[in-house]
Amino acid sequence: MIAWLLALALSGVPLQRPADVVKWSAAPVTPAAAAGGTVQISLTAKIEDGWKLYAITQPEGGPKPLTIDLASGAPFTISTKQIAAPPAKTMKDENFDLETRYYEGEATFRVPVTVGRSVSGKTNGPLEITFQACGAGVCLRPFTEKVNVRVDIR
Repeated sequence: MIAWLLALALSGVPLQRPADVVKWSAAPVTPAAAAGGTVQISLTAKIEDGWKLYAITQPEGGPKPLTIDLASGAPFTISTKQIAAPPAKTMKDENFDLETRYYEGEATFRVPVTVGRSVSGKTNGPLEITFQACGAGVCLRPFTEKVNVRVDIR
């Protein structure tokens, strides 16, 4: 394994990490939410040129579908079926030999988060985004990125 990594480094091919290829940010759409209410979170992926981020829905045998969830113990809940995703592009993907759905450049998702009734004050909601990205004939392994979003609960 060490020899393979050394050979790759000497070949001039840069090692890419999923967190370098797709950068995530999150912010509440409204400045505050009521305890027990729902707040919309804007979750944005900035995708490095030449790479594609795979979408929430994928055919069987394809890439790992994008998932958006909360870290365990979070004071919020998400109805994953209500996440609003932008329209994905489709193409015959040579990496999987089937038609896949993906995003390039930037993609913003609306994530409805329901706040617990006993939550108050400024609270962090740790989102967990599991994704896979491919580019230039290279697919990175699926990766889970944690992104905190601060919500003001009244």
